[in-house]
Amino acid sequence: MKNRLFRDLNGYLKEIFGQKVYKITIDAGLSCPNRENGSGCIYCNDRGSGTGLFREGLSVKEQIERGIEGLKRRYNNVNAFIAYFQSYTNTYADVKSLEKIWSNVRDFREIVALSVGTRPDCVNKENLSLLNSFSGDYKIFLELGLQSTDEKNLNWIKRGHSLEDFEKALDIATNFNFDIVVHIIFGFPNDNVQSAVEMARYLSKRPVNGVKIHLLYVSKNAPLKKLYEEGLYTPITRELYTDMVVSFISHLRSDIVIHRLTGDAHKGELIAPLWSADKTGILTEIRNKLVEKGLFQGKEINI
Repeated sequence: MKNRLFRDLNGYLKEIFGQKVYKITIDAGLSCPNRENGSGCIYCNDRGSGTGLFREGLSVKEQIERGIEGLKRRYNNVNAFIAYFQSYTNTYADVKSLEKIWSNVRDFREIVALSVGTRPDCVNKENLSLLNSFSGDYKIFLELGLQSTDEKNLNWIKRGHSLEDFEKALDIATNFNFDIVVHIIFGFPNDNVQSAVEMARYLSKRPVNGVKIHLLYVSKNAPLKKLYEEGLYTPITRELYTDMVVSFISHLRSDIVIHRLTGDAHKGELIAPLWSADKTGILTEIRNKLVEKGLFQGKEINI
């Protein structure tokens, strides 16, 4: 655990690979059923909360090349990478297309893992069997966007899937050799510390290997911007957000890897809350609160 407070991704990857592993974010040019049937989730911008590089003309292979070169210039002794298929829904295509997309990683010996972000209603035995075929050569992370266990919240953000869809996806995914990482969001209008505790308890009872905590923020070109400007949405306060994260951590099963503690908008896109731009400060505040309260991951799991 990081400083004995929580099990973090960097430490977990060092346990597996014996070195620092860097992530390359990839836009494979795929879409999302929620966008084709509507305007998408209310927090999602026109880049699918990703890089938008495919639309700029960069192929998957070119994005990987650029990512590796950029990280090697920035850091010393960089030898291992995760290919993170992030933008939109990365199982939303036929199997032949997905195989062509994912197979780009085989041209780069430095890639040690694949991480595929998708929706619970866009996974099936066929596409997950294909993904599993890479597990002999790579560590595989399947990232499922749950966001909330509250159906009212899922409807409010126009998520387009139910909690039942997530449960079904989990049942399928556990048959394969994946680390299952669940994305959740804090910052819904009805959120409080107790809802964070309930989320931690829910995930702790399920075959989940990792979790990513996101902050619900308002960004440019996202439908949530209109609600915010009309006074129909008030972003979560910094104090409540950090309190929720601390309570979540202390009630979360201790072996679950925490991949991230907050989310931040792309540069120049953040509308609100402005405090979310202080990522370093937020992370420090979360750790300080854990220390001050004598808490760590899993301490209160039976309470």
